[in-house]
Amino acid sequence: MMRIALICLALGALSAVASTSRQPVFSTAVGTQTIGVRYRFTDETALVETAKAIQELGCDTLKIALTPKYPDDYMMTKDAEIKSSLDLLTRKPAFKQVMDMPFRNVMLWLYPFSDKKSGFKKGEIPKPEAEAIYREIHDFTAYLLKNWSGSGKSFFIGNWEGDWHMLNENYDYGLDPSPETIQGAIQWFNLRQKAIADAIRDTKHHDVQVYYYIELNHVKKSMEHDRPTIVNTVLPHIKTDYVSWSSYDVTTEAAKLGGEKGKQIVIDALNYIEKHLPESDVPGKRVFLGEYGFNLDQVANAEIQKNCSASIMRWCLEWGCPFILYWEIYCNEIEPSTGEHRGFWLIDKDGKKQPAWDLHRDFLEKANRYVERYEKLNGRLPDQAEYNQAAAFWLNESK
Repeated sequence: MMRIALICLALGALSAVASTSRQPVFSTAVGTQTIGVRYRFTDETALVETAKAIQELGCDTLKIALTPKYPDDYMMTKDAEIKSSLDLLTRKPAFKQVMDMPFRNVMLWLYPFSDKKSGFKKGEIPKPEAEAIYREIHDFTAYLLKNWSGSGKSFFIGNWEGDWHMLNENYDYGLDPSPETIQGAIQWFNLRQKAIADAIRDTKHHDVQVYYYIELNHVKKSMEHDRPTIVNTVLPHIKTDYVSWSSYDVTTEAAKLGGEKGKQIVIDALNYIEKHLPESDVPGKRVFLGEYGFNLDQVANAEIQKNCSASIMRWCLEWGCPFILYWEIYCNEIEPSTGEHRGFWLIDKDGKKQPAWDLHRDFLEKANRYVERYEKLNGRLPDQAEYNQAAAFWLNESK
């Protein structure tokens, strides 16, 4: 019975998007994100302050979280009147303020307040919960399309590291999900996709796009040992526009190794993900780095942190990733035993801009000049492939 329901849901998702052909987005690719802010330096909200810091870098992409954990993510007070994702967007002005900022692309970790994660815990989402999740995501998507119609913006609705959800947040890389959890995950991802696709179909809009993405984070153990993770057991069954790879299980060691060996490890992983990616009406490369980074626990100093980042940027540009997002603008992680920040940052807790910040700033200055010149000469933005080729060249020049 559950299998029939899943098949019907998947077919419904396919039919909902079949009539719409969308162009791939354009991005200057290299960027960062703001989630789990732990310090700030102005009187503005933590969300607005960090979004402005990302804009100062020259990024054309903003990545944030809209979840029930918003007080912890952005140092906000909890509002009892906020009972849905749309409530959060419309009742906490900072969210709409940053999404109104001149970012070409806005990427969202979206978690409905109605979602109890039953698909992962029980292997199936009860009908009332599924209906509530569907309605919340549908209404949120419809609002994006109506409110930003004509803006030229592209929104991406996705999740945080889905392989941890498959392990019910038991953060043991050595564990495998059960067959029941895998089925529940397929239902969960398809439900989210269908809500978005139906909202796109149902909502009048122009010159604004909403895309669906899945984020996965355990690639190495599937690629090397054929163990069950999202990439090989769930992804082939989902009609997704893009895949985000939170890539620490591969990129951390690859960047330290460096050279052609390090590069090949990353390229092999990107190819492995792409091999499992279903077809879409969005052409071009559809796998991107949703997270990579090097905290100061892992590298000897900030200069090595910058050099490791440059390697990942260069390799992923050469492969064709449309987004390569560094974790993150301000550090979100504090070591419990010492109370010290772990050093996942571009700007540290004292407000000092790090060498990796300089790397991003210098790169994005070149990127934006290139895009401006290209558009002036050709009357359009470059396509992602030609842009990435030029951008990888700048990084090779600066080695």
